[in-house]
Amino acid sequence: MARTQEAELLLKAQRGDADARDVLYREYFAESKQIRGLLAREVRNPADREDILHNAYLSLIRSGTEFRGESRLQTFVYQVVRIAILQKLRSDRARREDKMVRLAYEFSGEERESELAIQDYQFEAVEAGALADKLYGLLPEPLRTAFRLRVSEELSYEDIACLTKAPVNTVATRIFKARSLLAGLFGSWSGRLGG
Repeated sequence: MARTQEAELLLKAQRGDADARDVLYREYFAESKQIRGLLAREVRNPADREDILHNAYLSLIRSGTEFRGESRLQTFVYQVVRIAILQKLRSDRARREDKMVRLAYEFSGEERESELAIQDYQFEAVEAGALADKLYGLLPEPLRTAFRLRVSEELSYEDIACLTKAPVNTVATRIFKARSLLAGLFGSWSGRLGG
């Protein structure tokens, strides 16, 4: 595809053309050997790879960034995905540091306090399931189904698309909208959901 055609493809996709979005996602994201290789090298967890891929795609679609065809579109997409990977790594590092602080606090006390912490954790795990059900209930269908399958069932976007008989792009959009709605309701706390 010529560079002017690539620029036109991205512009159409950003304007909402479903066919252009499908071609862009399939050829430049999902089936790109460069992108898959980058994700395999930089990200261990396959589920995280899928999230990064879809977040990068949605970021490019929603950004309205003008691509003038000065380079290949694949090179441009590669940079967008690299930025998404860096953002994910920073987010994960911040979560790990927070978890380490909590673990250090929990295990610094006496043995009895540690036992109580384990019991509390088991209680919290049960409560977390009930809370998740309440959160899903706040979402309208079909956002609820896509988000629940991604978070609770840990299915890939492709598996969710097969189950719901919806295009992968639609699934990615539904999950993005669900996260946005919960973020609007609960602020930064819901950023940990489905991450």
